[in-house]
Amino acid sequence: GMLEAELGVRLFRRHARGLDLTEAGAAYFAALAPAWNGMRDATEAVRAHGRHGALRVSVMPTFAANWLVPRLGRLRGRHADLQVEFHTSADLVDLEARTDIDCAIRLGRGPWPGLDCEPFLPVHAFPVASPAFVATLPAERRPRDLLLGRLLLGHPLIGTSHQPAFWRDWFAGAGVDGPLPEVRGFDNLQLVYEAAAAGMGVALGLDPLVRPYVEQGRLVRLFPGQVALPSRFHLLRRRGGTPDRRVQRFRTWLRTEAAAFAPTPAATV
Repeated sequence: GMLEAELGVRLFRRHARGLDLTEAGAAYFAALAPAWNGMRDATEAVRAHGRHGALRVSVMPTFAANWLVPRLGRLRGRHADLQVEFHTSADLVDLEARTDIDCAIRLGRGPWPGLDCEPFLPVHAFPVASPAFVATLPAERRPRDLLLGRLLLGHPLIGTSHQPAFWRDWFAGAGVDGPLPEVRGFDNLQLVYEAAAAGMGVALGLDPLVRPYVEQGRLVRLFPGQVALPSRFHLLRRRGGTPDRRVQRFRTWLRTEAAAFAPTPAATV
């Protein structure tokens, strides 16, 4: 072949069954063995360095933007040498296939088969809308009165297309019977809250995700009460293997931040 032509030496004997090394070929490849091993070791070392470099966390976009990012300064202050990269996606990544992702944060009831699932942050729900919309409602109101009076049901409800259970769980927790009205679906909660702030309808606020909108006055709560959802934020990790110290440190920081995060004061519906 080309290598033999370049070297001017026969390296292989060709026959019907395939190829055999000539004596010169065997000596040549034996001499190259340390170089191949060195390349293999160097490649594995680079991969290992990458695995032990930045901690890569898969997380839903709204949680990253509205809860994690504002707290990163405290993470850097506590663990200056721990670099964290967030990979945002509304879908749960396959941690077995995506070995470049170290752990994931997801909102749901759990468990997720094949993964270690640790809840660390509860979620409380309450309907929200733009201040202009809320200003049209009676001052004294309860969920049942508003819904049965069609003050709320006469307007579009907004939610995420991949989590239809949120509104259903709120209706059940608020004690409102009847079929669930149609919900206009958006891809993620950030879009849901932006649509509600633009006056497109009523969204279900999930605390802590909606809190920045409420604190900024862009969204207003329709009722004083709230419903504790069965869904919570979980830290998901692979099972087995050597425990990753970076994941353990990130987990400890997450739990500390969650414990310091108090729900918005309000009576439960």
